[in-house]
Amino acid sequence: MANDDIRKSLKSDFKKYPPVLTVKQVCEIMELKPTRIYGMISRGELPKIEHCGRHIRVLKEDVITALISHKSNG
Repeated sequence: MANDDIRKSLKSDFKKYPPVLTVKQVCEIMELKPTRIYGMISRGELPKIEHCGRHIRVLKEDVITALISHKSNG
């Protein structure tokens, strides 16, 4: 399956989520624990939106890109 097909499939699967996600929503999508998501963010594997205070947000498109990258790498 080509990356474009995978991206379309994932967009369809995650249609119920808003374009900007909380860490909790990213955990649901990626089926990972929050500490793993925070680690990915701190290592730059998952870009974050600049935040105010304790609120971290991630673009749904960046999560989809990370999932495709992970799937392609193994």
